[in-house]
Amino acid sequence: MTETKYIFPKQLQSVTVLVFITVLIVLLLILTVMVHMRNRKLKRTLEEQMAERRLLDKICADFTAVYYVELNTGSFEILHINDGTNAKKMNLKQGDNFNSSADQYAVQYLYEKERQEFKDWISTGHLKEQLSRKERITYHYRSKPNPNQHEFFEAQAVKIYEDEKHFFALVGFRHIDDIMEKETTIQNQLKQALDEARLSNEIISAIAKSYCSIYRIDVQKDFFEEISNDSEIHKLTGNRGCASEKLYQLCDTMVASEYRSLICPFLDVSTLSARLKTEECISTEYRMCDGSWHRMLFTVKKRDESGNVTHVLCTVRSISDSKRREENFNFAAEAAKREAEMKTRFLATMSHDIRTPLNGIIGMVNMGNQYADDPQMQQKIREKAMETLKYLVSLVNDVLDMNKLQSGDLKDQQLTFDLTEVLRGLNQIYDERAAKKGIRYEIDWKNGTYSHSALVGNPIYLGRILSNIMDNAIKFSQAGSVLTVGVKEETLDDDRANFTFYCKDQGVGMSEDFIAHAFDMFSQESETSRSRYEGTGLGLAITKQLVDRMDGSIELKSKAGVGTTVIVKIPFKIGTQDKNSNLSDKPVSLDDYSVEGIRALVVEDNELNMEIFRCILEDSGMEVTCAVDGQEAVEIFEKSAPDYFGVIYMDIMMPRMNGLDAARTIREMKRRDARRVPIIAMSANAFAEDIINSRLAGMNVHLAKPLDAEKIIIALKQCMADNSNVKLHEDL
Repeated sequence: MTETKYIFPKQLQSVTVLVFITVLIVLLLILTVMVHMRNRKLKRTLEEQMAERRLLDKICADFTAVYYVELNTGSFEILHINDGTNAKKMNLKQGDNFNSSADQYAVQYLYEKERQEFKDWISTGHLKEQLSRKERITYHYRSKPNPNQHEFFEAQAVKIYEDEKHFFALVGFRHIDDIMEKETTIQNQLKQALDEARLSNEIISAIAKSYCSIYRIDVQKDFFEEISNDSEIHKLTGNRGCASEKLYQLCDTMVASEYRSLICPFLDVSTLSARLKTEECISTEYRMCDGSWHRMLFTVKKRDESGNVTHVLCTVRSISDSKRREENFNFAAEAAKREAEMKTRFLATMSHDIRTPLNGIIGMVNMGNQYADDPQMQQKIREKAMETLKYLVSLVNDVLDMNKLQSGDLKDQQLTFDLTEVLRGLNQIYDERAAKKGIRYEIDWKNGTYSHSALVGNPIYLGRILSNIMDNAIKFSQAGSVLTVGVKEETLDDDRANFTFYCKDQGVGMSEDFIAHAFDMFSQESETSRSRYEGTGLGLAITKQLVDRMDGSIELKSKAGVGTTVIVKIPFKIGTQDKNSNLSDKPVSLDDYSVEGIRALVVEDNELNMEIFRCILEDSGMEVTCAVDGQEAVEIFEKSAPDYFGVIYMDIMMPRMNGLDAARTIREMKRRDARRVPIIAMSANAFAEDIINSRLAGMNVHLAKPLDAEKIIIALKQCMADNSNVKLHEDL
């Protein structure tokens, strides 16, 4: 027993020592692992810092100085400064304030006139303000030459980090003397070249002043470029195309008729090379339509190796009144330039509106190919395509109308007209349109009265204003709603009356925010309107322009979801034939008039349009006689028996004699039917000025192309309904 007690404590002591050693070894292993892991982390951090340092060194290589700035406090750290710089000579320290150091630099090394601007830009407040909106900003300045003889510098500031308390940025400086030197050299070269070109052009421009037209013609390609000149420069205008077509066009439109047969052989570009084989220039003289005389000269500009003429200059000089001709040419050039600028601006805005329906038409054509054997689908596709094409036509008309109004080219025409007739025609048209959409069209008989019907003003402008307003009212109203229109005479003096026209609908209405800019061009409250073909956004803008031209006012009262009321006030002079009337005149029914058997003279220079007109009229039972220009139409009518033709459909723009001159000539003929035969204008131009010019020329109706059968026949029936003898207005 005694021996056992002695051994057990000894064994226990050995076990305890063993456990202690084991624990100690484990702790040493853990400590070794931790040290190893810390060393790896420190090594990785060091490698990252070294990589960042190498990257920073590469970035700083292009800069003479780089600073790490805290913009809130103005403290900064110098990251890099090159030797031989002004900044190096300042002995900047890490504890310095950035603003104070920048001010010191500006005072010592910047010229006085550039000093304040530099200090304002480099201040921490300005840098913080700019870098809050941009990631990088730059500034160029000039300093006094540093020891390296650098004086042009670029300062760059880059945002690095920002929180509630700090705003860090890198600010670097680099010299740009080499860049400035290259730019200066290029500028000097350009200036020298410009001076030389200007000097060379002075002689050409001085000579060119003697000519009203100059064309550079490539004889082999039959191609011309128009050249223009002013007091300082001689340049291409951008007008170019087929030389033969251009020369013959000038001949047909400007040369007096008795000289055209003589001048045409001279204008033959195909024979120019042969005619100039042994000559340096050839010329001819001719009389213009306005009675002035011109001299045209072809001068050899270039020959090929065989001596054949390849390029010539065509110059046209007025030899009777050169100064007047030159002024007219400059006016035309200015007008064309102004019109081109306006159209460019319009087309840039309208590109989406044009592409969308065109893409729709393409898609419908593709659908038509897919459903070639389905008549019902084909009919739907044609109807959709026609609707889209009509929208495109209205789009183009609106764009051109607005362009014309803003260019200031429209002339204020004052005509005597019957207000009752204008309103009757509009009521008849929009009563039918409203009915098709299920809208009740009401005339405010109770309040819509006036005492003067014969007025002096612009009935075309008035019709366009009211049409635009009612178009919008119908367009943005739902079936089952009511559209109310009316007119009243508010005040009256000896020779003037103020009229108020109003239109009230129950449509979608407008928000107050939109009303403020409803008259802006292309203004539409809903961005989806164009996609749904609900208009161009030009209707109200055009209306406002027309109202302003008539010295009137327009007011919108609207509430979204309730409807809109448009109030237009326009002053008119009272006409000499004063009549008491009101809106109670009943619309004329055109169903009682038949066009079958009527002989029609159709004047159209386009072969395809002529074929379409012939088909439409013959399908309506009319007999058609065709003329290709105004001169032929006058000759045909003059040779016809009295009252042989029941109507004349007249195009406007045609060779030899245009439609306006032809209409005047027919009206002036001394025969009983010349003054009463209906003459209906058909033109691609639908400006108010064009419509008025048609009426002044003696035409009864002005139809805008493209035309359809319904428009053509209704126009004739309307003429028949107005007066069985088709009387003319006294102002015509």
